[in-house]
Amino acid sequence: MPLIQVVVCCAFAAMLAVGQVMFKFAASDIQVQLKKSLWAALFSPWLVAAMFLYLTTAALWVWILTQVPLSRAYPFSLLGAALVPMLAHFIFGESLSPTFLVGIALVLTGLVFVQMS
Repeated sequence: MPLIQVVVCCAFAAMLAVGQVMFKFAASDIQVQLKKSLWAALFSPWLVAAMFLYLTTAALWVWILTQVPLSRAYPFSLLGAALVPMLAHFIFGESLSPTFLVGIALVLTGLVFVQMS
């Protein structure tokens, strides 16, 4: 894959991960907003922002698929599976066991092997 395609696929994965963090913030905010009203909860700024980011991410994904074969692009979504727990650890203080970190390393190693083939 050309470098630009790799960069765009990595950006896609990063957007997925950031979206998940935003959904987590939205989940906390919704608990507060529900005390006001259902509408306030549905229009939580974090939820609206996360949904907008995911809409943008979906548009990027469709564009990526016009440039990159699905079999080469989709494995990059695994980066999100590695990034989300890392972000959750640093932002929300969630714990990551050594075994969990080994699992993430194996997933990322798999991504490298898939892209080398």
